[in-house]
Amino acid sequence: MVSSRFTFYPLFRLSVALATGIFLSDVFALDGTYLYALCFVFVLSVLLSSIFYFSKTYRIRFLFGISVSLSFLLLGGILFVISLENIHHEWDSDKAVYVASVCDIPRVKGKTIQATVNVKKVKDVATGSWKLVNKQILLYWMPDSMQPPLQCGDRMCFWAHVGMPMSDADFTGFDYGQYLQRQGISGTAIVYSGYWRKLLQPSTPTFKMQALMLREQIVKKFRIWSLEDDVLAIISALTVGDKSKLTREIKATYNAAGASHILALSGLHIGILSMILSWLFYPLRRVCGGKWIASFLIVGLLWGFAFLSGLSPSVIRAVTMFSAYVVASIFSEDRFSGFSALTLTAFIMLIYQPMYLFDVGFQLSFMAVLGIFLFYPLIDSLFVVRNKIVAYLWNIISLSLAAQLATLPLILYYFGTFPVYFLLSNLVVAPIAVFILSATLLALALGVFPVAANFVVQGLDFAVRTLNEVMEQIQHWSGAQITSAYLSVWQAWLLAVAIVTLWRYVVCRNARRLIVFLLTVNVLIVSFLWKQRELPDTYIYLSRAGVYTKYDRDINELSSASCIYKVRDICIVLVDNNKWRKQKALSPLHVDYAYICRGFYGSVADLKRLFQIKQVVLDTSLEDSYREKLKRECEIYGLNYIDMSEKGSYAILL
Repeated sequence: MVSSRFTFYPLFRLSVALATGIFLSDVFALDGTYLYALCFVFVLSVLLSSIFYFSKTYRIRFLFGISVSLSFLLLGGILFVISLENIHHEWDSDKAVYVASVCDIPRVKGKTIQATVNVKKVKDVATGSWKLVNKQILLYWMPDSMQPPLQCGDRMCFWAHVGMPMSDADFTGFDYGQYLQRQGISGTAIVYSGYWRKLLQPSTPTFKMQALMLREQIVKKFRIWSLEDDVLAIISALTVGDKSKLTREIKATYNAAGASHILALSGLHIGILSMILSWLFYPLRRVCGGKWIASFLIVGLLWGFAFLSGLSPSVIRAVTMFSAYVVASIFSEDRFSGFSALTLTAFIMLIYQPMYLFDVGFQLSFMAVLGIFLFYPLIDSLFVVRNKIVAYLWNIISLSLAAQLATLPLILYYFGTFPVYFLLSNLVVAPIAVFILSATLLALALGVFPVAANFVVQGLDFAVRTLNEVMEQIQHWSGAQITSAYLSVWQAWLLAVAIVTLWRYVVCRNARRLIVFLLTVNVLIVSFLWKQRELPDTYIYLSRAGVYTKYDRDINELSSASCIYKVRDICIVLVDNNKWRKQKALSPLHVDYAYICRGFYGSVADLKRLFQIKQVVLDTSLEDSYREKLKRECEIYGLNYIDMSEKGSYAILL
């Protein structure tokens, strides 16, 4: 048997080097201009690794490990740059005619319909010829009564301007354009009614598109069960990963209760399904080689389930990890199989798509599993429980604590919230989730027996209603959720180091590890105290056709029936409809900012009859031609104006 030290630790180090290369390439904003230089240094590093490997001088053999790690660090940078270049595209500055195919299930988003489409080609206005594009964009289109609804796999032709969304990180702290780019999206566009057509010949569906269409057929079967919207939303999300029906209220309830992970199809659900399948195939263990036959049957069925759920990245991660665990358990000791599977899965996924490293779900899922491997044995060993029921409850608590501890730095950094009663929530969620997943699969299997299927659906409906009611009760308990507890990047790293050093000390107690842990905790405390000294400023933000106040990371939207906002000594009028047109005032009202948004079709002259304006702010929602018209009017009247089309928001310091 190959030693576990060989199968696990080298791959772990190489995975860390690969991830570091991807991360540093993003930090230093490397692009295609650096690709050849990275490849050249990578080749040199590989040659050095070969020389050091065959060297007979023992004193320099350590350089082999360094050069190999450097090679994989450079490989991470190369893969990142290639991935970035494959996503990036220079779109036409003006509107153009595009031909595209719909890649996923269209969803209603307000007054528009949204879907990811693969833009195949664009028409060159100058020559009239078609140029190949082959990039994915996020498209929003207005329904057209003259056109049939678009489905996954349909081809369409549309006229629009395609571009990447502006960064709004200054306002929300979230760069939506960068997020889309890391999801493989090269741009966004809005198509108005009358400017798109469905083409007759559909595109050849890809494997991913076939999976999405199959998932949609399963969701349609769920709708036949005549369940309430909230119940249907939970079943669709928990069983096949369709979260399109989840409302903000449901998400907020489960977030506050500490059970939001149940709504995202991931490792928990794959674990439940593998447990059910293991129970079904248990008799195979009695025959020779039955253990491996059962394992590979389970892996095959899990990949089938991944296809049914639309091949979402989170499910692929979980199934890949389970598959790697089955393979790793063949070549390494049982106690290292889990670590080997985790490391191998991360390595394969980062090689396949380096952008996965920046996906929050990717980070949380791997940290949760790593936390279970590291912390669960220690927490579980704190108490020796002989009663089976109590042991089951303590097992759930230990798993929840281990996963929560490992993901705590990421949760506080990204979301700034902490669910206080997450342990109680997980005690309720775990058994009910097993029942929901099992009952849903059984109800689908019993489709040819309506009476039996209906009986199972009634039990399923009761279980989901009970789960929702319990989560709502926990949400309304006093202090259910700690909010606005954001950590900076360095504080998140310090907290992670403190958790790891504490674990190392508990595993092997010595003074040096205790000193490192205490020093890290003290530095973390000092950072909190220093942050308290620096009181953040309060801002008014004009963005997304609304008026907001922002203090640190807390954002509140202001409301006014008159559309006139008074904040301290700042007066703002929001102009997003035509009620101001052709109106007059005996004495114009002094306003500091006139914020003009989509919905107003008047002129600056109309506003000057009502307001004494110091500055005009033009929202990104305005049509380009109309925005230019307003700019010219401002110049004629000598008014200062701010065009938000380049930034997305405008900040006013109070």
